Amino acid sequence: MATAIEHAAHRPRLTVDIGPLLEDQWTGIPVFTARLIRALQRHDGAALMFCHQHLRIAAEPVFDAIRAGTGTLLRDGVQRGLACEDARLDPASLLLFPSKKQQTLATREASTVHDLSTLLMPECHLRDNVDFHLRGWQRELQGNDAVFCASEFTRAALQLHFPSVRGKTRVIHQYVDWPDSFAELHRNLPSPRLGRYAVVIGTVEPRKNLTLLLRALHHPALAHDELRFVVLGKPGWKPDQRLRDMTESQRRRLVFTGYVSEFAKYRLLLGAQFLVYPSLYEGFGIPALEAMTLGKPVLASCSSSLPEIVDDAGLFFDPYSVDDFVSTLQRIQRPHTLRALRTKALRRAGFFTWQRMACSVMDWVCGVV
Repeated sequence: MATAIEHAAHRPRLTVDIGPLLEDQWTGIPVFTARLIRALQRHDGAALMFCHQHLRIAAEPVFDAIRAGTGTLLRDGVQRGLACEDARLDPASLLLFPSKKQQTLATREASTVHDLSTLLMPECHLRDNVDFHLRGWQRELQGNDAVFCASEFTRAALQLHFPSVRGKTRVIHQYVDWPDSFAELHRNLPSPRLGRYAVVIGTVEPRKNLTLLLRALHHPALAHDELRFVVLGKPGWKPDQRLRDMTESQRRRLVFTGYVSEFAKYRLLLGAQFLVYPSLYEGFGIPALEAMTLGKPVLASCSSSLPEIVDDAGLFFDPYSVDDFVSTLQRIQRPHTLRALRTKALRRAGFFTWQRMACSVMDWVCGVV
């Protein structure tokens, strides 16, 4: 017992901002934040605390939200003061923002850059979103003790556009941990009746390049291909009119589910032939890793971080070329190609672990360069 108490007393304190967890539907950064907290908890190298703005947040409601996979009750508790502790944030503690830093609260802080799309592809975003992300970004980065980047690609892009961060940047790769209960629940349910299909995951917005799929359905080479594309993702911004005006035959081949739960995503990935990732720009590409953990190959655009993350577990195409996409789509459907890529997908997924994610942060906490 004394050993455990001494261990706890000598651990460095690390506060994590839980702002991203206050959303109802978790995708992207909220999922990243939940996985980060779980990884740090399992590592147990730091005494974890939580905050939102200047308020200390109790640990129990944070972990309750992570178990539930939604921030609805956590947000209500924060707003009503029920999840808050009496003490304010200690400015001497280390403070980690899993996303953009809203304000300076501690002497040693780190924030996380997931991608630079608002800077490099502002036409794909709403003006308010661009302003929010770019406002004071240079000042924020300069004030950080460290800057975590979602991939080597993101780190290189950040250092190119903000040379002052060189020496501060660290890569923090995500991991995927499906709950153990998912496999048993899946076995006890009938398979989805969708025929032969590929999954596409992501918010429906311009950067995801979904119109490439729509254009591909007109290609003569796919006229008799019965493969369907099932798009998992909530409606986003700047909808393309072509997606709204799909014909009946196109709607049979290109199916939009809207937002789905993590379990529904798990089941749909398990039943899919492979994942299609036509995105024009990604900072990491968590859907690719989610697919690979289930042995599903990835048909991805050869852009941004995707070749780094997918590596040899998929095939790549030019996201601006319908012909190249169609040709690569036909290649990945060959039985021997699928078999070989499934093995590679599982092997590649094994590179991304909770230990790797936690150690990225703990190296900063402990002053390891």
